[in-house]
Amino acid sequence: MEFNIKKCAILSITRKRKPSNYQYTIFGDVLGRVNQHDYLGVTISHDLNWKSHSHQIINKANQTLGLLRRTLAPCHKDVKVRAYESLVRPRLEYAAEVWNPHTTSIVDRLEQV
Repeated sequence: MEFNIKKCAILSITRKRKPSNYQYTIFGDVLGRVNQHDYLGVTISHDLNWKSHSHQIINKANQTLGLLRRTLAPCHKDVKVRAYESLVRPRLEYAAEVWNPHTTSIVDRLEQV
């Protein structure tokens, strides 16, 4: 089995002002650098700032909520609550232990959904 060089990237996680930037190669091809990468549904940034991940999660949850509001407008409240709990809340709660929404601005945006 061979590596696909196009799918490989370097993500250096550090809080240094001037991180050391080494060039890594696989089979003579230089790997590209990225500032953030999605891994198992969690966006990890180079400085472990979870702002971009939380914005993506909130936007996806709002899109799903908008779809539910348009689709389930004539339905009873019980159906709407069950749909919210099964489709929207899992998006907000997935891997929350990892990215831990602790700033008040992110918590407020999460609670608005």
